[in-house]
Amino acid sequence: MTATAALTIDRLRVVYGSHRALDDVTLQVNPGEILGILGPNGAGKSTLLRAITGKLRPTSGQIFIAGKALFPGKAYQHSIGFTPQFLGLYRHLTGRENLEFFARCTGVRRHQIAARISQALEEIELADKADVRVDQLSGGMQRRLHLAATLVSQPSLLVLDEPTAGVDLGVRMSIHDLIRRRAEQGATVVVVTHELDEAEVLSHRVALLHQGQLKALAEPQALVHETFGNRQLFVVRTVDMAPPALCDRLQEIGFCRDSDESSEWCLQSDLPLDNLIDHLYRDLVGARDAIAEVSVRRPGLKNVMQHVTGAPTDSAAESEWESES
Repeated sequence: MTATAALTIDRLRVVYGSHRALDDVTLQVNPGEILGILGPNGAGKSTLLRAITGKLRPTSGQIFIAGKALFPGKAYQHSIGFTPQFLGLYRHLTGRENLEFFARCTGVRRHQIAARISQALEEIELADKADVRVDQLSGGMQRRLHLAATLVSQPSLLVLDEPTAGVDLGVRMSIHDLIRRRAEQGATVVVVTHELDEAEVLSHRVALLHQGQLKALAEPQALVHETFGNRQLFVVRTVDMAPPALCDRLQEIGFCRDSDESSEWCLQSDLPLDNLIDHLYRDLVGARDAIAEVSVRRPGLKNVMQHVTGAPTDSAAESEWESES
């Protein structure tokens, strides 16, 4: 591990009784990098964020911020900015008043506060709403203001927990642009998101946690290729209430789905597309009226996470078609 990294996590372990919430997690994040933290519920994501922000003392291991050891309870107000998932704004105050409060809490010097507030409001495109009470703003505006409360102190390390939760596509893209700009200016961003498509387009690298362990750390597309190589994702979408015989046959062939209620069945295969289609029509003849759509995709981060965590759509087993060829 190098002292020049913006964030260094070295053999971090957090244990509660017999439960290891984090188990020897080691990684580093460089200045200007956006790292996405992924994993199912209970993977250790929230525990990791609490440790990074100094709110939790680990059982063992160390965290370094720009080469300096982080100790829980110590003030790192100028270097770490944390945006929790749930809005922490004072609804009876205006946007400007909220930002002034958070600027003072994070140690912004008095003569800099007004300029910092103006800059943050411009960044989130809410300068014209600065003096409107929070409870009169839309949900998307509140989410952007929530992020601005972190930005006003201009931290070098941004730790964001689900920063686009509950917003529409336009607001999401605006927040993405803001995060990218901060990274381009040299800030380091650690972002937890359950939106895997978001992580794929926003993150320079992603870290995949499962049962407290770091299972993968790589660029999104490199991780997909490392996991699946040139395999394709063959998708069959059935009509609602598909015949049980069709579902049984799809399972026999090697298709899987997320849940018993899902109408989308997936199979990972490196067979040529023509062969896949030939096999499909041969094996499912007589059930075509129950098939709504057939498509071929490249696997993505969702499929990587399912593969690593053992979710139902992991098609690790060899399919009939592949064993024939």
